[in-house]
Amino acid sequence: MKLLLLAVAVLVLNAGAVSPFQHSVTGATPINATAPDTATSLDSGEGDVTPPQSDESAGTIWRVHTERKDIALTFDDGPYPFYTPLLLHVLERSRVPATFFIVGRSAQEFPELVTRIVESGDEVGNHTFNHYTLTSLDDAEIATQIQSDGAFLERFTGKPLTLFRPPHGRVNRHVVDIASELGYHTILWSAAANDVKDVPPDVIVSRIMNEAGPGGIILLHSGQFRTIEALPQIIDDLRAQGYTFVTMSKLLEDGDNPRSDIETPLLRKRKGRD
Repeated sequence: MKLLLLAVAVLVLNAGAVSPFQHSVTGATPINATAPDTATSLDSGEGDVTPPQSDESAGTIWRVHTERKDIALTFDDGPYPFYTPLLLHVLERSRVPATFFIVGRSAQEFPELVTRIVESGDEVGNHTFNHYTLTSLDDAEIATQIQSDGAFLERFTGKPLTLFRPPHGRVNRHVVDIASELGYHTILWSAAANDVKDVPPDVIVSRIMNEAGPGGIILLHSGQFRTIEALPQIIDDLRAQGYTFVTMSKLLEDGDNPRSDIETPLLRKRKGRD
């Protein structure tokens, strides 16, 4: 009930707000990469099941080996003028840190929300500038999408980003290697609810709880009200099982080693093997 009342208040405050992709910002730096025919829209849900391990996902990080019951809560897409304040309210009230993988064009439209995410103590990751399916782009376009988002978000973080999640979880060796050369870990997930598919809150909770584990990476989406409704229960249930919420960077820092099919060039460099 409290969340519903807060939602109404936010809706009133944002009554004049537009969709984050309704128009472009005057004077914004254009992105030269064009959308491929196979590109999917934001929150399409494609690829948002827990990813299988294969040659195409080689080098991605989908969970971290640790004896501690640490777990990372991550949110894709946005920021959104209605949903993001609600989501941050739940996280702040619960004292839970999270990692937001942000789309550049949305951040460009609503920079004040990126500022609020950073000031809340949450972490920011790269989710490309336009949310195109990277496996349908050539190498130069892949690099442009990652670099443009990183450069824009660095204005808010004050330091280079190191975490990258490809839209829809679509990866191949080109995507992983390019991201690694640009200084990024490619982060997938070990627990997901496919929450962009109009899933009831109790189903979202059940799916996450069934897939959660030590060193796990939870994928949720920041533009879904039912996800926000489910979030307090997810937090309470995981804490009741002894889990501690940490940012994605903290999970990588404290873990013994990321669980991935191969070591990426970035991981080898940081271990002094290159």
